[in-house]
Amino acid sequence: METSPLLARRVIPWKERLQKSLVVLLLTAAAVVGAWLFTGATLDTDPSYLFALGAVALSGLSLSVYFWFKKEEGATTKEDSRSVRSRIDDDRQGRGWASRLGYNIKRFLSAIVVLTGLLIALAGLGVLGLKVFGYLKTGGWKSVSTLSVAAPYFPWLNNPQSWFGLNDIVRGMLGLLPLSLALVVPGLLIAGFGSALRQRASR
Repeated sequence: METSPLLARRVIPWKERLQKSLVVLLLTAAAVVGAWLFTGATLDTDPSYLFALGAVALSGLSLSVYFWFKKEEGATTKEDSRSVRSRIDDDRQGRGWASRLGYNIKRFLSAIVVLTGLLIALAGLGVLGLKVFGYLKTGGWKSVSTLSVAAPYFPWLNNPQSWFGLNDIVRGMLGLLPLSLALVVPGLLIAGFGSALRQRASR
């Protein structure tokens, strides 16, 4: 990575930080409330659904806090430096972050992709941690396969009406694949993809 003391650094105005933070909060609230009302959810709803809504709300809140406390942005490469200098010029000419809406939407969506990937990977590590805890407590390793988690949501896995050979192959693969690995690897790939999109949007 090429670095230089001449690379740009920009102080983010408090109004911009407040605007970004509020926009994220409003979008998160709209998404959670909309999903809650659309599905007719209650506190007695399936805990996995409530967990998903909670994860979305927590992600939005975390991103909102991040925008509020991010008081400056700097560059670590020449490409980033050009992007930061462009935003400094925008500040001098009175153009706010909302005027660069297309750029900001790309950055926001790529950040959501990165955050989603990291949450998936952390869930996989959480499953692994629970298995290690169970082993340390009982002395027995309880393996959790992807098949045991996926089967209740995909009836074809347990009761196929056709494609019986494919069903055997898929069941065999999912039965051998630990749930922790099935979460960590795709999660890291998604986060890496989002990071690449974010770097591309900065150019």
